[in-house]
Amino acid sequence: MHPAIVPFEDLQQLCKPGEKPRLATVEAWAKREGIRYRYDGKGGIFTTIDAVNVALGLRAANDDGAAYAPDII
Repeated sequence: MHPAIVPFEDLQQLCKPGEKPRLATVEAWAKREGIRYRYDGKGGIFTTIDAVNVALGLRAANDDGAAYAPDII
C-alpha cells in the first residue's frame, strides 16, 4: 500500500486505541473529526495522511503544496 494512505486498520487504532471498533464506529469518528474518507471495497474505509493533516488543522484543505505561474490560463 502507498505510504500516504491510511488503511482501515490504522483508522481503527486512531479511533479507539487497543480495540477493533466496527466500521460504523470508525465512520462516525471520522465524520466527527472532519476526516474525509472513501470505502475500500473490503468492508472498511481508508483516507490519506493529507486528509488527516487537514482535519487536524496542520494543512489547509486548498493547499496543494505547489506554486504555479500566475500567467497560466
